[in-house]
Amino acid sequence: MPAPPGIKQEVMGKAIVKLNIATYAFEEYIVEVPCEKDDVDEVIISRAWKKLKQEEGGSLPYGHRSSEIIKRTE
Repeated sequence: MPAPPGIKQEVMGKAIVKLNIATYAFEEYIVEVPCEKDDVDEVIISRAWKKLKQEEGGSLPYGHRSSEIIKRTE
């Protein structure tokens, strides 16, 4: 839906983030989160972990965590 005249509408991009938790089963997740063109990687990755935690019912398995931004669109 277009913004009303005189109102600037910001266009949000999306980022696809791969999240890994090194459990015995080695959990791997792919999460899509909104981002802006000037967001730093740490902010995007933080959003991805937060979204994953919400999707998994509020908690995640214990283990070493790593992440990688696979794709970013603006």
